[in-house]
Amino acid sequence: MVHKEYKKLHAEWYELVSGRIDHSKEIDFWVRRIEEAGEPVLEIGSGTGRVLVPLLERGFKIVGIDTSQYMLDRCFATCEAKGLQAELHKQSMLEFDLPHQFSLVFLASGGLSLFISDQDIQATFERVMAHLKPEGTFIFEFEHLPPNDKKDANDSIWGRWEGDWVKGPNDVVIAWRRRVKYNRATHVWESLFIVEKFINGSLVETEANERTGRYFTIDETVQYASSAGFEDIRVTDWLTDDHPSDDSEIIMVRCKKPA
Repeated sequence: MVHKEYKKLHAEWYELVSGRIDHSKEIDFWVRRIEEAGEPVLEIGSGTGRVLVPLLERGFKIVGIDTSQYMLDRCFATCEAKGLQAELHKQSMLEFDLPHQFSLVFLASGGLSLFISDQDIQATFERVMAHLKPEGTFIFEFEHLPPNDKKDANDSIWGRWEGDWVKGPNDVVIAWRRRVKYNRATHVWESLFIVEKFINGSLVETEANERTGRYFTIDETVQYASSAGFEDIRVTDWLTDDHPSDDSEIIMVRCKKPA
């Protein structure tokens, strides 16, 4: 996996945008999963703490890893401001090595779709398996490839620029624009994400972020989990216990480490 995203300005933009969204349904979902699986918990790809911080506030013992120091720094700052003790590590999903085993490991935000290589998925799942307690739970999310690959270069964001802006404190405005290219043969997308920061109307910083990702079928993701040795594999629609439909965009896979 080549890490090209989540630089300094991207992290600031992400935190501003995320802070304007109600994540209560998602947090309630993870609370239920922790109550079922037990603690401690590991979030891989914890970012600025969008999920991790609310779970810490509810008293759960949760650890986070991320490759972006900028995202981790913002998470640390939020925890410090709230009086929370955070255990965060700058480590890759492919190679993480922690001195704990966990009852639950999860990868949220459609995170599997940041992988374009089967080998990288295999390496990550091996690290997850090594860090789970016997009968521990692993939950991951992915972006679903619709049947017959309905994505079209003329639809939605494919092949054209889109953008918006968000306001921050101290007269800060962060504008963004991106363009996405999609390869039907590989189901891989590439995007150029440009972020610009203005203070009092003056441009003070510009940053270009490259990202790549991939869409998966349900069968593919179930096979990844099965090949890694996970059992009791269950596929559901995002944040529900319902079976996914053909039109589901984000799908969750829940599985367990053997006893």
